[in-house]
Amino acid sequence: QIISDESRRLSRLVRRMLDISQIQSQEMKKEDFDLCESMRLALLSMEQKITDRELDVEADIPEEPVMVEGVNDLITQVIYNLLENATKFARKGSALYLGVTTLNGKALISVRNEGDTIPAEEIPLLFERFHKSDKSRSEDKDGVGLGLYVVKTILDQHKEHIAVTSENGLTTFTFSVTLAGGQTAQ
Repeated sequence: QIISDESRRLSRLVRRMLDISQIQSQEMKKEDFDLCESMRLALLSMEQKITDRELDVEADIPEEPVMVEGVNDLITQVIYNLLENATKFARKGSALYLGVTTLNGKALISVRNEGDTIPAEEIPLLFERFHKSDKSRSEDKDGVGLGLYVVKTILDQHKEHIAVTSENGLTTFTFSVTLAGGQTAQ
């Protein structure tokens, strides 16, 4: 059983490394797409995990499209990875938030959960390859420490930014995506 589990873990690790290599070598063919639709799809794909953790979801996603520039599949992957992490580390039975606002030509997407506060000294390390906090190592047997590294790699390719705050049991990841040509902040 141990050998089988370790083989599966190594297989996941190799797949993630290949994904990262492909992202880094990919020529960016940006297009305009509806960010709200990508957010809804990522949220729907997380439905079972959210239900298993008995989380309440607060989705602040407008009905009307928020058009942005980028690679739709990659930005959807960023949203999915952040939701997956937020779900995994949320206190069971708490709330999970996914929302978007616009400001100064950017869409700002936030993912927030209620759970343990991330120590300030650990926040800069979150996006490093293979980084896993001591707590997650013992609880998360499936993770390989690459989800947030993938997020950072994709956002770097898009020349976008991500910020993290974690205080009083609320952790929020917020990243930017450039609004499609001509849209202004609301």
